[in-house]
Amino acid sequence: MVKKWILISLMSLYIIFTAGCWDRVEIEKNAFILGLGIDSGKDDNLVITYQVALLEAFKGEGEKEKSTQQISIESDSLSEATNTLLRRFGNTPNLSHCKLVVFGEEYARKGIKDSLDYLFREPNLRRITSVCVAKGQAKEILDSEPQMAPSSAMVIDQIITQNSTNNSGIFPFTDIGYLHRNFIRKSDIALVGVKAGKDNVEVLGAGIFKDYKLVGWFNDREVTGQRFILGEIHRGLLTADLPDEMGGRLTLNAYNISAHTIPKITDRNIKIKTKVLVEGDINEVTNPDPLTDTKATLEYWGKAMEDDIRDTIETAFKKGRNTFGVDCFEIDEKIEGYYPKFWNNHGKEWDELFKTMDLDLDIQVKIRRVGLIEP
Repeated sequence: MVKKWILISLMSLYIIFTAGCWDRVEIEKNAFILGLGIDSGKDDNLVITYQVALLEAFKGEGEKEKSTQQISIESDSLSEATNTLLRRFGNTPNLSHCKLVVFGEEYARKGIKDSLDYLFREPNLRRITSVCVAKGQAKEILDSEPQMAPSSAMVIDQIITQNSTNNSGIFPFTDIGYLHRNFIRKSDIALVGVKAGKDNVEVLGAGIFKDYKLVGWFNDREVTGQRFILGEIHRGLLTADLPDEMGGRLTLNAYNISAHTIPKITDRNIKIKTKVLVEGDINEVTNPDPLTDTKATLEYWGKAMEDDIRDTIETAFKKGRNTFGVDCFEIDEKIEGYYPKFWNNHGKEWDELFKTMDLDLDIQVKIRRVGLIEP
């Protein structure tokens, strides 16, 4: 009996250590897709552009001038485009390392909902994959060849995920997870905007979506205002224009920014209050000798910065509310959290209620240090 169990144990160990992954694809047989672009084609078709990594270039082998290869396929759906890619490409397409999904402007204005449904269902596409909307064609973004990086998809992903920490004009809430959460809630969204140059790509503002259709754009300053309402800015450089005799252009290195937005509802009157506290040091002044009174100068500078932040936030809010009629500030989510009963009764009326909202701002700027040169 003991021998029988020993034999069974040995056979079990043999099976465990000799079994392989039956569906494994060797790394050199994979076509790692770094970027995916979606544009409008002819007769309601799509033009799908795949940015495929050339592994030899990434490993530093050979003398390849390019690190990626772009393949564009016109098809009636993303699924069929993938099937076409399998017929044309020797390696197996792999989205597990995809850094970026780009929607072309024309396609985005028609609506991205169908494509989002496909992306949410794709098992190999990570939820942290960045998503953006092109000012032009998505294909142009992926075809561009940045001089300082191997891939345009990698550059844009880096800007969105890393550089947005210190630049308030870059909208960072743009990945598959963000889209999926708002897709389920049927909320409006914004996506970071990108534009292709001759030898670079640049992040510019944000595309504003209503019912998953692009309706317009925020510039960088309006994105900053949007991010203040979202409570998403924590540090960065803030600027304000002053008269020359008061210092000219002032730049504050804000190392501590806190912003909180709370809704207030009285009957059907909805108001949101955003409180912003900024602490920082003077980073740059165009005219460093505006006044001889240091205290008065600092008070003036602080007040000017407060006014500039207030104007930035109000401009973004009014454009979203009055021009686009789009709640790209996630106020609906805050109301649902603070006033669940109200939301259950009036959530379906949110588009109309949002247009009647008022914004109350409380801005405080504290300048801690002026640097080596006293004002």
